[in-house]
Amino acid sequence: MKKMILALAASSILALANETTVNATMSLMTQGMNQVQAGFLYSNKNDIAAGIAVLENANAIFANVDVSVFIKNNNKVQVTHNINKNVSENIKALKKAVAADNYSDATREYGELTANCIACHKIVRGW
Repeated sequence: MKKMILALAASSILALANETTVNATMSLMTQGMNQVQAGFLYSNKNDIAAGIAVLENANAIFANVDVSVFIKNNNKVQVTHNINKNVSENIKALKKAVAADNYSDATREYGELTANCIACHKIVRGW
């Protein structure tokens, strides 16, 4: 009985730590997305680049999050991992387009990035 209570407590702590990581990471993703968007709106390449750096760091953290804590359907867990991979590719493509001063492609990549974020939110949040 004691072991079962300890196991449940440990499981709860891990789930809470995972949720805290997800919330902090999503906050960073929001910050990065906002900074990129502001950079586009104000034609400020430095803001776009800084926002991309925030997105890269946040996505790297999120890649290590166990989404099965939030999603019980194994198919959906795999889908979220695929989306995370797509987000990583979107960020790289966005960074490359900005470095090349190709803002038409960069805005398209920003849109793709947003679409992948929303695809994951649909699964996790049940939108």
